[in-house]
Amino acid sequence: MFCSKCGKQVDPSSRFCPACGATISAAPPPPPPYPNRNQLTRPRNNRIIAGVCAGFALHYGWDVTLVRVITALIALFTGIGAVAYLILWVIIPEEPYALPAKSL
Repeated sequence: MFCSKCGKQVDPSSRFCPACGATISAAPPPPPPYPNRNQLTRPRNNRIIAGVCAGFALHYGWDVTLVRVITALIALFTGIGAVAYLILWVIIPEEPYALPAKSL
């Protein structure tokens, strides 16, 4: 990290520049990995077929692999799982496109 006044290198944990005494502003916190957890959406990455299982896992904080295994077992043994997956594929909206991060 560098001082915005004098350009000298500054320790990231310090609040003031040791060379000129200018106040160092803290870097903005990184964005959360999944910004809209309140709404169930199908993510655009980390999905196998349509992202229904990945969407449920991200929304509720579950393990994606566990959700996929349970969905596959329900689809194999009951047949209702496949129909429910197709219905959820249509109902659950896809996650909006993410804008690229601005570089300073």
